[in-house]
Amino acid sequence: MSRDARFFGVHACEAVFARRPDAIQRAFFTEATAPLFGPLMKQLAARRRPYRVVDEVELAKVAGTRHHEGVCVVTDPLPEGDSDAVLRRLLAAPSARLLFLDGVCNPHNVGAILRTAAHFGNAALAGDAETLSVPSGATARVAEGGAEHVPVLRWKHPLRGLERLAEHGFARVATVVDRGTPLHQAELPARCAFLLGAEREGLSREVREAADVTVTIPGTGDVESLNVNVAAAILLAEHARRHG
Repeated sequence: MSRDARFFGVHACEAVFARRPDAIQRAFFTEATAPLFGPLMKQLAARRRPYRVVDEVELAKVAGTRHHEGVCVVTDPLPEGDSDAVLRRLLAAPSARLLFLDGVCNPHNVGAILRTAAHFGNAALAGDAETLSVPSGATARVAEGGAEHVPVLRWKHPLRGLERLAEHGFARVATVVDRGTPLHQAELPARCAFLLGAEREGLSREVREAADVTVTIPGTGDVESLNVNVAAAILLAEHARRHG
């Protein structure tokens, strides 16, 4: 694992500052963005951590993208979620939702799902360690701070992880394009693990067979399916509507 991570985007960097200020190793700002981060600059100076005001071109080199929004922080790697700790936290709440991503690895989709999960709260993401990566700078920028609030669990044995969720009272809800129970008619207990597949491939057979219930988000049928992050948002909104 890399010894550092690079996060960019105003809201993503503000979230790092709010949640993990001690993890920031150094920071870079453009002249336009620097005034937004005066308190961060003071904390970095107090900790003897360097920061620089640079032009757009140099910041793009540091961040590795032109879509940096004028700020980039170099930090300790985002810690991976601990399954035991996350499960304890979810079980302590009256309702909880976990999103299991089966083959969903596009950083922008994962970032959008993290943002939505953070909005509705008491949620976690999980997936196969081989396909679900630790949130990158691009993921964190799209997540708009959500990457700092929603733990990501990377399971070496995902089917075993899903079995463990069932043992703790989570209903495993597979989402499919058609022939599932319409979402508004489906039983969604207070603790749900929503199983989401990649848009082209869908859920793998093994993951689909692990489900307790299969649901479909009703629509016109004029398009084959929803984008996975839109589907996740609808599922989380419906669950939050019922259980808070």
